[in-house]
Amino acid sequence: MIADNLKKLNIELPNAPDPVGAYVAYKIIGNLLYISGQLPIESGGNIIKGKIGKNLTLEDGQKASKLCVVNILSQAKKAMGGDLNK
Repeated sequence: MIADNLKKLNIELPNAPDPVGAYVAYKIIGNLLYISGQLPIESGGNIIKGKIGKNLTLEDGQKASKLCVVNILSQAKKAMGGDLNK
């Protein structure tokens, strides 16, 4: 189960963030789920911005990347009615 794997990795999915701008976060067409680009938004609303090596460290970039993936998974969970196994 996907939820079990996330738990093993100590990854907790937040509520899916609302879109930042005039777009829909996801769309289901047939049996395919399309998810719009997700920003590295932290739970407090802070967005990690910058360029690695200029104003972000490698660790900052890795954290931003992880946040994007977590937000994508959160949108997928929301789109699938809470069931990532769909």
